Amino acid sequence: MSMLQRWSFSLTILFISCSSPLKPDIVFEDFEKADFANWKIQGETFHKPSHLDSVVENAKNVQGNLFAFSNFQGSGESLGQGKLVSDNFIIDRKYIRFLIAGGNHKTRECVNLIVKNKVVRTATGENDHTLREITWDVDDLQGENGIIEIVDALASNFEQNSLGQILVDNIVFSDFKNSQEIVFENFESGNYNNWKVEGDAFEIPRNRINVYYPITVNGFNGDYFAFSFGEAHDSKQGKLISKTFEINYDSIKFLIGGGGHENKTCINLVVKDSVVLSHVGQNDGEMRWHQWDVTPFKGQRASIEIVDHHSEGWGHIMVDDIIFFNNPESSGIWVFIGSALSLFFILYFLFKVFSSQKTINNNLEVSDEEIERFEKLKKSIETSKVYKDQNPNIKQIVQNTDISQEEINILFENAGNTTLPNFINYLRVEEFKRQLKDPSNKAYTMMFLAENSGFNSKTSFYRAFKTVTKMTPSEYKKSLSRNH
Repeated sequence: MSMLQRWSFSLTILFISCSSPLKPDIVFEDFEKADFANWKIQGETFHKPSHLDSVVENAKNVQGNLFAFSNFQGSGESLGQGKLVSDNFIIDRKYIRFLIAGGNHKTRECVNLIVKNKVVRTATGENDHTLREITWDVDDLQGENGIIEIVDALASNFEQNSLGQILVDNIVFSDFKNSQEIVFENFESGNYNNWKVEGDAFEIPRNRINVYYPITVNGFNGDYFAFSFGEAHDSKQGKLISKTFEINYDSIKFLIGGGGHENKTCINLVVKDSVVLSHVGQNDGEMRWHQWDVTPFKGQRASIEIVDHHSEGWGHIMVDDIIFFNNPESSGIWVFIGSALSLFFILYFLFKVFSSQKTINNNLEVSDEEIERFEKLKKSIETSKVYKDQNPNIKQIVQNTDISQEEINILFENAGNTTLPNFINYLRVEEFKRQLKDPSNKAYTMMFLAENSGFNSKTSFYRAFKTVTKMTPSEYKKSLSRNH
């Protein structure tokens, strides 16, 4: 890269950073690894993450299958008491978000942020087992070293007004105050336990195997989807009604197919007992994305209905992947103007520099030594297969390469024009493609192979795959079939 090209690249990066200063989210812990390897365990209550299907209590809003839960059963004064203490981390995002439920006690049933040996933020549950999102504003703590504690120090006979358990899930470091996307329902549980079922059209979520002839369904994700077509074909009618929720996001998107009969084969958003938004299929078996703008209803309680009230031709409905999400934040016209002015003055300064100098210092060029270290770094990450870990620890990469975390980030930025997370996702996509092509993996689902390649959610997998390949996983799989 020439000096002029490098200056141009640097200016582009500067302009982009001025216009879009928000950095991507970091999932600090989602407990899907099924252990507390990144935490110090104190006391008796935290043995390993709990599985949603293995707990007696009806925990709600769990993300994924596993979460931290102080549900140890024992005896004595220390019944169910303990603490999880995280590794140290540097606070480099504006917010820390997480889901919490359980007891409401600010010192004995809580999650704490510790900075300089002091509790600077704390949160508790609401004396139930419903996980709710908490957001800490930590912008004033940028650059500080932090520790997170998950505390259960409440004996059952100590305080009768607080539930003696704590539940925590999905700890995320973010520049966004609210989660940008959350999967409300994808039916991967294989049942309708989260829904009220009316009528007899909706028996169980369907997949490719248990869909009745002559219907062929395309476009769904994962293994299962809601479907009102059964052994009796279109004759049965019914409805699925979701649990109620507060609308805290900008939009709701979903996959829908099947009948195109308004008010009869549809998905509805219900607010204050009235249908405020509705959508139907297109009288075919193709599931397509549709999106609702729900900003007019923010802060209101709502539910979702999936309706089949039609028993003639195309008298069925199919739905998958109901997702709540926020629209990308706009940097605003004034930020754009300020960025443009900054760019103008920088360009003017560079013009003066290039006009007055006949020779240019080449120190900004990437040296051969840096390129060599970068290639060795990439090779080490690839051969160690650390990218197959769903939550890779950069400490492991530092240990394997003997390169500091700071230098790793600099090498990826300067020599690779990318970031470490982007490279990790690239390797995961390539690993998924290799596994998909392997005939011995024919019986496995795409999500199984994706998780086996390092992805920890369907959303992150689909987003990364499309970024790398410019096509969806389903489109890629179809292209393999055409080539053979």
